[in-house]
Amino acid sequence: MKIFSLAFVETAVERARRGPARPSWGFGFEWVVRALRRDFIDMLDWPYPKARADLDARFYPDKTVRRVKRTADVLGGVPAVWFEPPGAMDRGVVLYLHGGSYLVGSTKTHADLMARLALSSGARVVGIDYRLAPEHRYPAQLEDALAAFGALVERGHAPGEIALAGDSAGGNLALVAQLALRDRGEQARCAALISPWLDLTASSASTRENDPTDYGTREGLVRQAGDFAGAIPLDDPRLSPLHARLDGLGPLLVQVGDAERLRDEGLELARRAREAGVDVTLDVLRDMPHNGPVLAEYHPEGARGAETLGSYLRARLSEPARAPRPPAPPRRPGEAATARRG
Repeated sequence: MKIFSLAFVETAVERARRGPARPSWGFGFEWVVRALRRDFIDMLDWPYPKARADLDARFYPDKTVRRVKRTADVLGGVPAVWFEPPGAMDRGVVLYLHGGSYLVGSTKTHADLMARLALSSGARVVGIDYRLAPEHRYPAQLEDALAAFGALVERGHAPGEIALAGDSAGGNLALVAQLALRDRGEQARCAALISPWLDLTASSASTRENDPTDYGTREGLVRQAGDFAGAIPLDDPRLSPLHARLDGLGPLLVQVGDAERLRDEGLELARRAREAGVDVTLDVLRDMPHNGPVLAEYHPEGARGAETLGSYLRARLSEPARAPRPPAPPRRPGEAATARRG
């Protein structure tokens, strides 16, 4: 309550001084964003087990969750939860990877978003509780995502009948998983990336320019990136897939908010992927901070973002499954492994 009280006072003072932070922000929405920012800063000094337990125990909007059937499962040894909408499509499924800087978050914290995607896409969505850092650093999260994907294939879903989706760190993981699947010649049908965390160095201009309108802080994000990465450099393409080779990828949806600090990373990925011949759909949410669809209950543009994601997934999963692409050819000795800035 202290955080919300302080955020209320700050919002009132700031709006009296300079008006709304963004044109479409009502007092209530700006209050929510400011409270999320204070919450992020406050939790930076918490032990991660305490932060995870606190986040899992909170109340989240559940009107949408009540409209789907939830079923606990295990996929490839990884705990999972299914979100099944009424009249779900027969074959297509969405493998969802939650955000939380690879350190926190779960199928509980992201239940509303997964339920919204299930209802708007008509597909069954399965979220996994992959292992978290710093107890389990890279590649544990990738291994869990690939194990879950493999379990879905073993149950009879062709790779082309599976879509990957994720927000923030989960968007990073969805892209990294698709890159790994590309190299094995068995990609998912598509990957929908919501405010993806693509450059762990936080070096883009928007990480500073959009600080006043986003929650979290650049410094906190870099700190969390280090807790995830350990000894691996933050610009390593295994962790920062903005620097990875993108040719041969299946279709991508990249969704960013124009008021979030990760905006430029998403825009740059879309540009680079198009140059590499990838089918890219870019959706920029007006006035939205990080992960707009998570805020669907509080702003119509966030709700629009969730509907756009669902429509994209429905359309892709309704298309005939394509034959897997052949694995990428091995690089010659000394050949650059990544595409760098500049």
